[in-house]
Parts: sequence; structure tokens; C-alpha cells
Amino acid sequence: MRSRIAAFILGASLCLLSTATARADVYGAVSGVVVNTANNPVSGATVVLKAEDSAAMTTRTDPAGHFSFPRVAFDTYAVTVTADGYDPQTNYVTVSTGNVITVSFHLGPKTIGTVRVTGTSTVSGQPVSVGVISQRTIDTLPDNQSLAKVVETVPGIVPFSYNEPVSRGFHGVTYEIDGVPTPQTTGSYFSEIIDPRDINALEVFTGSMPAEFGGQRQGAVVDVSTRRATDISGGDFGTVSLSGGSYGTAGASFNQSVGSGDFRAFFGGNFLRTGFGLDPPTPVPQNDNSNQNDGFARLIFSPGSRSTLAFDYATQYAAFQIPINTDKNDPNDANWSIPGTDDVQKEYVRFTNLTFNELSKDGQGYFEISPWYSSGKIQYLNDPAADLQGASQSSIYQNRQGNFLGLATAFFRSDDRNSFKTGLQMDVENAASQFTTLYIDPVTQLLAPPFYDNYAQRGSNFGLYAQDKWQVTPILSVNGGLRYDHSTGFTSGHQISPRIEANLQADSKDILHFWYGRLYAAPQLEDVRRSAVILGGGSTTQLPVYDLKPETDSIYEGGLEHTFSPLTSGYVTLWSRNVVNVLDTTQIGGTPLFTEFNSAYGQAQGVEVSVRGRAPETGNNYFVSFGESLSQAYGISGGTFLFSPAALQGANSWAVEDHDQTVTINTAYTWNLRPSGRYATFQALYGTGFPVQFENGAGRLPVHWELNVDYGQPASKGMVGWEVDANNLLNNIYPIKLDNGFNSTQYAQGRSIILKLTAPII
Repeated sequence: MRSRIAAFILGASLCLLSTATARADVYGAVSGVVVNTANNPVSGATVVLKAEDSAAMTTRTDPAGHFSFPRVAFDTYAVTVTADGYDPQTNYVTVSTGNVITVSFHLGPKTIGTVRVTGTSTVSGQPVSVGVISQRTIDTLPDNQSLAKVVETVPGIVPFSYNEPVSRGFHGVTYEIDGVPTPQTTGSYFSEIIDPRDINALEVFTGSMPAEFGGQRQGAVVDVSTRRATDISGGDFGTVSLSGGSYGTAGASFNQSVGSGDFRAFFGGNFLRTGFGLDPPTPVPQNDNSNQNDGFARLIFSPGSRSTLAFDYATQYAAFQIPINTDKNDPNDANWSIPGTDDVQKEYVRFTNLTFNELSKDGQGYFEISPWYSSGKIQYLNDPAADLQGASQSSIYQNRQGNFLGLATAFFRSDDRNSFKTGLQMDVENAASQFTTLYIDPVTQLLAPPFYDNYAQRGSNFGLYAQDKWQVTPILSVNGGLRYDHSTGFTSGHQISPRIEANLQADSKDILHFWYGRLYAAPQLEDVRRSAVILGGGSTTQLPVYDLKPETDSIYEGGLEHTFSPLTSGYVTLWSRNVVNVLDTTQIGGTPLFTEFNSAYGQAQGVEVSVRGRAPETGNNYFVSFGESLSQAYGISGGTFLFSPAALQGANSWAVEDHDQTVTINTAYTWNLRPSGRYATFQALYGTGFPVQFENGAGRLPVHWELNVDYGQPASKGMVGWEVDANNLLNNIYPIKLDNGFNSTQYAQGRSIILKLTAPII
């Protein structure tokens, strides 16, 4: 039965896609109607759609007063209507991927002299459980060179160790860049996916995920938009930045926008070196230098008024010393190393895609197609002589490579009541790994023969989806979607995943929201090592049991969104998540290397509270993000072992996950100090502390909080910009994790003050 349903979906979608198809994960739509106070349509009115950091888009109303912007990148926009004989009117909308915002304007007659308000406007279809973050907000955030720190400003995201955001109870944040999924499986553990300084805007889905997202672990989806054609509005302009400060930090950054008309381009490059690379096992880091370098280019060509051809290229290189603890008697960390131990991890990533997008002749739809390629490599370079003398009495070498070839497509079509979208995404990965372990045999206390765990494996992921937003009545909209995923690799699997969402406009300011969705996540190819049991004294010759299983999630959520003012809104969302075969990882010895396993079951529940706003007169902006949750796991159902998981003595009751943090708060306020152009941001972070142990005990680490400040002035033509970025001002160096059998001890970074100077180049 399942195969018949899948075949039907595939056939129907391929018929729709046979002309030319596309996946456009950065686009939503804005439509509406303009009438006068007598409810008569206003024809020929000018409608302007303008984001804070982008050039304006303009259209006119038809004889029925309707207007439409069918291809709108996610962001917050001002919608302004002007017409002869009427007062102009402005409202604000936030557009998210795959969503259609409806704006209705009632224009009043133009007044001269005394101003009186006679017109009104209403907005419906605003996104819920989606955080849209503009470039201006990113630029003024403390620690804004870290994509993870930006993502963590959204409620439901818990900042965890090694700079990893954890969403709604479990690991797995999926990233997409300019509508193309970006794999993280081979080339990057600790380096950034993309530097935030190359981002125009991003959106974070913690819930309400449309059917177009899926196939990977999805605690959240982070959708990144770099530079669009409308963002490079003519006139070459760029900047060069130099920065330096605490922990021996030194950095340089370059970006340049060029072109106008049919051809435009953006180039960016960043370098960062610091003495605090990875969360160390000691309050003061030892052997923790790192450097991260990246380059990014986006070329945009418009062969016609309705067509866009864009080319993205990104490359990254990062090197991390593995921090050590030389105290043999540290009660919080048994993984001590001898002084001078110097293990290093190097990460290499390359990503490129070519995207063609064309708007339909009637302006009510578009199609897009994006072939893409990605390659990555991770090398873990060990220090055998020193490693074998440490507590783990082991030394591990790794050289892992992978390359992906993929295709992403979508087709979108809308009318007055429906917005339909369908597409497919698929990729093939070739992975290979050379893995060598040296260790002291725990029985003989002699050096054992080298253990090699080398493999080469091919895997694939295929996803096909169809979704529709139906405006049932002026106050009720229903989003329905269906997705089919199929994966191969060390294990194969497939699933049909329905998504259903209902939004009820209770009044002009309140939306009631309900959503249910199933998710499917294929095990990745990279973490299939058996060294975790080898180091425990297992056989070095027995072949492993590859019995990792795909993860299946069911998520329920409901909530209320309230509009306080045109530029300020907030929501409260209750959510619950049930998981079968949770994909999780455990560290190998004292290294930050991970091997993958399945927890048999997972469950998580929580509440998210968000308020985001901006003052239109001053541009001051602020956000408050609150999350409270509980995340638990039960038993072990699969992994890469030398025996069947049935022989394991896993947990026999529910136990909190090591990343479970009961309460998380992230809030900030930014003042725009006019007319100087300066800004000041104050940010506060709070967390109740992670569990001390995982699956084998109770207790939590102490609560922790930070205060961060960012003060500066952006560069402009003829003026040098500057910024002082101060993080963790009160120097609260708190433990994130203690050695618990699954992970090593890690401490948060202390006070850090960075000075940056930015010079314009033209």
C-alpha cells in the first residue's frame, strides 16, 4: 500500500514538473486587495514592497484592486500603497518560506491640513513558530561572527557544547543556503556552515515546517538567504575589516558588491584565529588554538525581466587544536593528557550550486531548478607518543572524505485562495574513511596491534513533496502537505510524512495556530565507527554490525500569536515530540570524535515564548526568547557494534538527555543612536544547567547566565566604521558538561572583548 501511495505522489508531481521545475526555499508571497472606504476597488494604485536592507519592489493593482508579489524572499517588509486622491498607507508583513501573506487596504480620501485617519489595513497569514532575522539585526548582535549564536536567538533553541544548537529536545539542525540543502555530514563538525557577515537574512523553523523540508534530522531548519539581485542595487561598494582582542583573537574580513542591471556579484572572505577554539575541559583553555577561513561568491545574471540565474561558491578551511587537561586528579574529568599533547582536527568544505528561477507570465507562479555539488574532508591528526601516555591510553587517526551531487527543484502556483507548491530534492554521496586506532590492551597492558576501521560507502537521499495553502475563509487558512523520503546507505528506509496546519484569525490581532507533522531522518554515512567498543577491550578482527535505523518523529504544536503593533508581534507555542530510533552520538575516548547510535525511544515537551519588535521611527529593535522543555530517551536500539544491540544493557527507564536544559532565555535590545548612525546592543542569556549524567543518574549543573554588549558604528562611503564586542562581561566560566561516559568535560568561554575596524572600499 505504501509503495502505491508513493508511486501516485511521484507520478502526479512529475507531471507538474515536466516543463521545468524548481525548489525555491527562500521564497514566499505577498498578495492583497486595495479598496476605498465604500469597499470599491482602487485600480492602478502603486504598491511598494520594501525590506530594511534591500531595494524596493513595485507593482500596481488590477481593475479589481488586487495585487501580488509571487516571488518574495523571506524577510520583514513595509507594504506601502499610494493612489491619486487617497492618503498613502503602510503596513508591515513578515514573509517566511512557502507562506503567502494577505494584506487588505481600505484607503481614505486624501486630507489637507488637519490629519485624520480614515483608512485601515489588515494582515493575515503571518508565520508562527518561525523566526525571521534581518541583516541589520545580525550586524548589531554581540558575537555575530558565529552562525550558531545568531540561530540561538530564536525560542526553542538550546545552546549546547561545541557551539551546537539543539532544537526541541534533540540534535539535528538542517541548513539550507539560497534554497539548496547543505550537507554537514563529512566536512564540518565545529566550523561554521557560512559566515553570518555573508548573510542577507535567515529564518529558523522550530516548528510548522512545510512539507518541502525533510529527509534529515530536523530539530530545526535554518534557511539562509545570501545576496539577492535586489540587494545589489548598483554602485560598487565593499568593506575591509580587521579585528583583535581576548584569547589572542585576530581576524580579517572582506566583502565587495559590484555590478548593476543584468549582472551583479558579491564576494566575501573571512579569517579568524583564536586561542579559544573548542570548549575545553578546564576553565582556562590549554592547547586550544584554532583558525577558520572561508570564501564566498554569488554571481547573479538576469537574462530577462522574469528570469534569474545565480551561481554560489563557498569554500572553507578550519583547524582546531584539541584542548587537553593535564591534571590527573581533576574530579570533574578523568581524561587527562600529558603536557604538550597536540592532537589537531582539520576540516575542509567546498560547496557550489547553480540556480535558475523564472517567474510566470501572469506573475502568479515561478519555477526553479538547482543542481549542486559539495565535497568535504575531515582529518584528525593524532600525537601517538603523547596520547598513549594519557588516561585513555589510546591514539586515533582519521581521514574521512565525502562528496555529494544533488538536485533541488520546485514549482509554485497561486490564485486568490490557493498557493500550491511541489518539488523534489535528491542527492548521492560517496564516502570513504581511513581510521586507525592504537591502544594499550587493558588486559596485558601492552601496545596492541593497530586496529583499522576503513570503509567506502555510497548512499542516497530522495525526497518528493506537495503542499498547498488554502484560504478557506477570510479568517481560516489550512496548510496541507505530503512528503515521501527514501534513503540508502549502511541502512535503507523510507516514509510518507503528512503535515497539516490550521491558522484561525480570531480577530485583527490574534491568530490561533495548530500543526502536526511527521519527520524522517536517514542515518548519515560518517559516524559508523566501531572504535567505541574496541577501546573497551573488544575484538579487533570481528566485523561490525551496521544496524543503525532511520529516525521517525511525530510533532504536535499549538499556540497563539498576537500583534502588538505593525512591527511588534509575539507568540506562545506548546509542543510535544515523540521519536522512535533517536539518532544520537557518543564520543570516542578523550577526542571530539563521535560514533552514532540509536536510542530506542525519545520524548520531549515544551513551551516557546517569543516577542520581536522594531520601532519604525527610531529603528530600535528587540527580542525576547523563552523556552522551557524536557527531553528524555529510553534504551538503545541500534548502532555500529561488534554484537547485536539485543545484547546491550541499555537504559531500562526514561532518562534525561545530556543536552536537556529546562529553561533557556535569550533577550536583547538595540538602540540606533541617530543622527550619528551608531548603535548599542545589550544581550542577556540564561540557562538552568545541563544534566550531570546521561542515562545513569540524576543531578544538574549550576544555572548560568551571560551579559553581552555590542557598540559601534557601521562603515559607509567615506567613513570608517568600528565596533566593540564584549561577551560574558561578568566572566562567568561555567561547566557545560562533566565527564559522563558519553561525553567529555567542557567549560564555557570567559570574558571576551573584541575591537573591530571597518574601512569602506569603492
